[in-house]
Order: sequence, then structure tokens, then C-alpha cells
Amino acid sequence: MNISLGEFERRHGINKGTVSKKARELGFDTTSGLSPEAYKSLKQALNVQGPVTVPQVTVESGNHCTSLAVPEFGGMQIDLTQFRDSSSLVIDDPLAVAQQFLAVADTVITALDQDAAAREARLQQTRQAREAVTAKAQEMQLEQRLYRERARAADVATTAESQTLANALAQLQSLGKPAAPGAGQL
Repeated sequence: MNISLGEFERRHGINKGTVSKKARELGFDTTSGLSPEAYKSLKQALNVQGPVTVPQVTVESGNHCTSLAVPEFGGMQIDLTQFRDSSSLVIDDPLAVAQQFLAVADTVITALDQDAAAREARLQQTRQAREAVTAKAQEMQLEQRLYRERARAADVATTAESQTLANALAQLQSLGKPAAPGAGQL
């Protein structure tokens, strides 16, 4: 049957903290008290001969008191400065200052949010404008290429037609006589 550390202390007069420490050093677990083997080993390790005989003592508190008169404390003033060895800086109404700060901070946060939203809107508008201009610039480049091709084709055809017309006119002119100077003038 296991015995508690408190019982070991009562029987042998050795503090249970000392007993617990020695038990751990010897490798015994004391959570469920001391096994018979642990009890025997600890008695030997702590050099315990036998149980300590504690004489039976009765303690009486008695009534050996003298009552003192209670002092009067009414109207007494106590300066707490005498109990301090430091001082501090204070703000007279910290809650009012905090409320003012919170109001200003809310105003700043609102302004920051509004400015960020305006900047994001401007970015979106700029992005839309760039996309529209880029698309129109590409369209204009394509139209310029088409125009060059159409103009070249028209110029080549006009040149060919003009050359053919000039040749026909030259042929017609070669059939007739050159006009005399001053002929046909009045």
C-alpha cells in the first residue's frame, strides 16, 4: 500500500519537498504516493532510522488581549504626494482629445478614399482614351495603306489612259497640216 509524501514527512520529520526531490533522483514516481519499495529506498537514502515520535501538544489561544481605543479619522486630510516618488505629464481631458483625433482621422481617411477613387476613375478614363486612340491609329494606318494602293492604281491607270489619249491625239494631229501662223485669227 502506498503512503503519501505528507505521511512520510509526519512519520520521519523530513520535509515532503526534500522527499519528493530525492525520490525523483532515485527514479521513483511520486504522483500516486510512495510504493513500499520507494518507501524503503528513501528511508535508506535519507538515513532515516525509524518513525519520529511527536509528543502530543495542545495549543490554546487564550484571551490575553487588551483593546485599544479607536482613533478618530473624520476630517483628516491626506496628501498622496508623500507616497509618490515620481510625477507624470498629463492631458487634462484625454477622452476629448481622443475624440477630436478620431474625428480628424476619419476626415483624413475619407479624403484618402475619395482621392484614391478619383485617381482610379481617372486611370480608367485614361485607359479607355488610350484604347480608343490606339484602335483609331491602327485603323488610320490601314486606311493610309489602302489609300496608297488605291492612289497608285488610279495614278497608273490615269497615266496609261492619258498616254493612250495623247497617242490618239498625236495620230489625229499627224493627219492634218499644221495651221499657218495667224490663221483662224481675226
